Amino acid sequence: MKKILSGVLFLLLLSSISNSNEYAGKLDELMNKYDKVGLFSGVVLLAKDGVSLFEKSYGYADWENKIPVTTSTLFNIASINKMFTQSMINQLEKEGKLNKSDNLGKYIKLYNDERDDKITIAMLIEMKAGLNDYTRNPEFNENLERFKTVNDFLEIIKDEPLLFEPGTGQEYSNSGYVVLGAIIEKVTGKPYPENLKERFFIPLGMKDSYYRQIGDVIKGTAAGTFINYDGTKRSQPFHYMPSPAGGIFMSIGDLLKFDNELRSTKIMGLGIRAGGTEAWNSIVAQYDDGYSLLILSNFAHAAEEVEMRFSKILKGESYPEPRISLDMTFYAILTKKGADELGSQLKSLVEENDMEYRPFHLNMFGYSLMGNGKIDLALEVFLLNTRLFPDFPNVWDSLAEAYMNKGDNEKAISLYKKVLDMQPDNPNAKKMLEKLQKK
Repeated sequence: MKKILSGVLFLLLLSSISNSNEYAGKLDELMNKYDKVGLFSGVVLLAKDGVSLFEKSYGYADWENKIPVTTSTLFNIASINKMFTQSMINQLEKEGKLNKSDNLGKYIKLYNDERDDKITIAMLIEMKAGLNDYTRNPEFNENLERFKTVNDFLEIIKDEPLLFEPGTGQEYSNSGYVVLGAIIEKVTGKPYPENLKERFFIPLGMKDSYYRQIGDVIKGTAAGTFINYDGTKRSQPFHYMPSPAGGIFMSIGDLLKFDNELRSTKIMGLGIRAGGTEAWNSIVAQYDDGYSLLILSNFAHAAEEVEMRFSKILKGESYPEPRISLDMTFYAILTKKGADELGSQLKSLVEENDMEYRPFHLNMFGYSLMGNGKIDLALEVFLLNTRLFPDFPNVWDSLAEAYMNKGDNEKAISLYKKVLDMQPDNPNAKKMLEKLQKK
């Protein structure tokens, strides 16, 4: 009987090794396709049970100066940062220092009214508290260097109106995770960055992880990169301050250490977590059977697109070949066939890329055009977005900004008023309307 069991275990081990080698080989094949068409820049790592099976770098850390990415290059992990914040909350609950059902007012007085007692820690984690998003607040974007501590962020968050009654909806909120950071600071009596070091960086040996501030010069750091709609690439100067909601810089090796910690402690369940901005994208994908795919990229969307294809490999399914970005596709259709044709194809194009059909895609494309001086094309795109998604205040806000940049202040004023009719507490529309009416 022992010999039979030993034989079975040996066969299972051989099967596991065979699968691991197969997945690593297919991932290598996939990444070679991306590299060939220049659609990926960053580092990819596949691990099983904490052991790296495949690790390789692609592209450039600095595309303008052609400095190659290495497996030691540091990347902005964006909202993957939120995993650290949530993990700290879970640790503190296990330590008996808080409970997720506790209300906000037990720890900090953010609003100094009944809202502090309606919002729970669990709501903040699940983004059901109704908080807005400081990254959309003009006061933040116009004074980036002012925000260095959690309290600096709270100063503007406390004045942002709730988007809905706590617990009655769900809306992505960076502000909510900053508030979680404030709770962590209150409970521990230590700044958020110090908690990061003491609870993760030091005990896990994460020597290549940084809570980087504007002005910090850290050797081996990648530059966030835009791939323009016409295929050219340009670097984005580092100008976002980190917070408990996002912005840590780290290497792929350190991300693996954190991934192993999450698996061993089971603080969070298996799943796929992504972080991204217009110039960064990161993925921590934890699958069954001990597999993890970790990706750090200085291209937007690149990590998520690779993960989507690799998840199909794990299921034994075929995947769509790597393709040019949606912006490049949008630009080709817009310039060759016009806005109406772009509008007729938009939904299918987005869904073919396994993305949700929503106004974000055209909005980002419009801003890319506007940022490159193509204001008339940008107006066509923003106008199209208002026809496709007329119930979203943000699309009208963007159209107003485009008219303002074109010099048509009268049209911009009427559109900002429309935004306020739809969303009376919209802080950007209020600010811009006040600014325009003073002229």
